[in-house]
Amino acid sequence: MRERHSLKRASNQPIRFNHVGRCGGVDRPGVARGVEARAETERTKPDVYAQIATIDAETGAPRVRTVVIRGFLGEYLSAATKDTAGDALVFCTDARSGKIPDIAKDSRSEIAWYFPETREQFRVTGTLTTSRSSADADAEEDEARKNLWKKMRRGARGQFLWPTPGGARAVVEDGERDPHDVAEDDPALDDETVSANFTLVALRPTRIDHLHLKKNERHVHEDVHGEWVTTRVNP
Repeated sequence: MRERHSLKRASNQPIRFNHVGRCGGVDRPGVARGVEARAETERTKPDVYAQIATIDAETGAPRVRTVVIRGFLGEYLSAATKDTAGDALVFCTDARSGKIPDIAKDSRSEIAWYFPETREQFRVTGTLTTSRSSADADAEEDEARKNLWKKMRRGARGQFLWPTPGGARAVVEDGERDPHDVAEDDPALDDETVSANFTLVALRPTRIDHLHLKKNERHVHEDVHGEWVTTRVNP
């Protein structure tokens, strides 16, 4: 069974999700339900973690890793721009990580996001964009990047001042201080001093496969020429 959900925005009706699972006045059952499920389990629990797949820029092989979902792009935008943000999921990474060349060569990606308490899985397919410290950065995503930095713990910010991800790291004995650690009071961790390595990544969904294990129900939601088409399928 197919249902159509328009994504087109009427006047004064922004296309974005809120906590009750509505998008610009139009029900969006896919990611919208994800927002509800996340609210039910709270963001301090395992539901903030998702597995994201990209295509290796050198070998063409799949690469999967766990990321922390930081919410939706609109959460990090000012009132003047958030209405156009859509429902892009965001996480952060290091500009020197392997994800960056992967995305630059092929932006296609998929996230597998599981909510243990509600027993729901969302496979969100779409394209990735990155926002780094550069003159040609998208203004909207650069604003979101800076606001996301402000919401990070100072200790978490310090990781972006560490050596290159995957590179050699000093061996530290028990009780010794890691020479790469950054002091909490270091000015480089201040709100306005956003590390050049700090990168915001946004996933803009084009397909959402929603499996609800408790109900043994599965729905596939696809963006078809600006409309979301929902199909009930076998689990």
